[in-house]
Amino acid sequence: MKRSILFMILGLAIFSFACQSKKAENKEATLPLGVSKVVVKETFNAGGYTYINGSNDLWLAVGQRPIEVGKSYYYKGALEMRNFHSKELNRDFPLIYFLNTISDTPIENKMPMQASGMKKQTAKKIEVSIEKTEGNPNIATIFSEKEKFSGKQVSIKGKVAKFNQNIMGKNWIHIQDGSDFEGDFDLTITSVATVAVGQIIEVTGIIALNKDFGAGYSYNVIMEDATIQNINNK
Repeated sequence: MKRSILFMILGLAIFSFACQSKKAENKEATLPLGVSKVVVKETFNAGGYTYINGSNDLWLAVGQRPIEVGKSYYYKGALEMRNFHSKELNRDFPLIYFLNTISDTPIENKMPMQASGMKKQTAKKIEVSIEKTEGNPNIATIFSEKEKFSGKQVSIKGKVAKFNQNIMGKNWIHIQDGSDFEGDFDLTITSVATVAVGQIIEVTGIIALNKDFGAGYSYNVIMEDATIQNINNK
C-alpha cells in the first residue's frame, strides 16, 4: 500500500514537472507580435555599438552594452540597413539590423501593434539668439510653414545643441536659433559633415516631412543630406 502511494506521488510530481515545462515551451513559442529572438554566436564592441551575430549569419547592432555568447536575447523595432560600411571596423555588412533596445527576457507589447506614428522628439532648449540670414527662414518658420518647405532646399543658421556621429550611416546634428513655434525649436539635420556642440553653423539641405527611420528615429520635420557652408566656434 505504501509502495503504491509512493509511486502515485512520484507520478504526480513527474506530471506536474512536464506541465510546467510545456507551459515554458508554449511561452517561448508564442512571442508577442513583432518580437524576435536571437541566440548569440559572436559579439564585439566598436564605435559605441555592440555588434551581435546570430544564427543564419544574422547581424544586429545596438548601443554598447554587455552581451553574452550563447545566450538568447529578444528585440523589436529593428531598422534594416543594406550594404552598411563600418568605418571603425573597416568592414562591410551586406545586411544588418540596428536596434533601439534588446533584452534577455521576452519583450511585451503593452499596446497592440499599429502603424508607426510620428513621435515628437524631446530636446533641451539652450540659451541662444541668432538672427536669420537674409532671404532664409529661421527654425520657427520652417515648422510653422513646413508644407511650403517640404521637398525644397533650404539654408539656415543655428547653434549646434547636439551631435551624434555615424548612426545608421549618417551624422545627426541638432541646431537651435532661439525661435520657437508651438514648442518646436530644435531642427534635426542629417549630414556627412562633422561639427561640435556649441558651434554656430550655416547649413543647406532638403526639408522632409514625416520621416520614420525606425528604431525610435521619427521626425515630423527634418533636413536631410545637408552641407555646411560656414562654421563659427564662438
